[in-house]
Amino acid sequence: AYGWGLRAVNITWNHENNLSGTNVENPGKGLTEQGRAFVQRMQELGMLVDVSHLSDGGFWDVAELVKGPFTASHSNCRALTPHPRNLTDEMIRAVADHGGVVGLNFAPEFVAAPGEAVECTAERLAAHARHLADCGGIECVALGSDLDGISGKIEVDEPEKLEVLFAALDRAGFREEEIERIAMGNALRMIRDVLG
Repeated sequence: AYGWGLRAVNITWNHENNLSGTNVENPGKGLTEQGRAFVQRMQELGMLVDVSHLSDGGFWDVAELVKGPFTASHSNCRALTPHPRNLTDEMIRAVADHGGVVGLNFAPEFVAAPGEAVECTAERLAAHARHLADCGGIECVALGSDLDGISGKIEVDEPEKLEVLFAALDRAGFREEEIERIAMGNALRMIRDVLG
């Protein structure tokens, strides 16, 4: 797959596999021996490890094994929305400490506040962006969207509506330069750091 141009891999999806448990199935199960070898090989090749669907145990195994940046390409903040697909504050700091990014996921169930309507508004996304920046620094905040795999009530449901999110980020106190980093700069920097 590397020879075909593949440069980023999500270790699991929603179901555990030979590499690890997931945050849906067997969230305590970390990387298997095969999974650890897989991640180490990705490191040797200069590939980007994605932990967005990985179990909590697998996340911490990746954080231990990977020397440079890794990513949670489409996850949010568990402190704001206690969904297992979201990251704890400690996880956010670990991604940031490695020079990685967390890409905001627009799925309503990963964004909505407990007890409120299950919908994804630009304001809720901005709140998750603010929490990410407060935990890990502005350098770890990016866009992940997941628009090709989610459904429900989503205010920013197509790329043409990203300006609505950028306006919400502005209202949340992000400067123009910071919004540009969230929109593109942080992810590009991470990719260049990993791929050389």
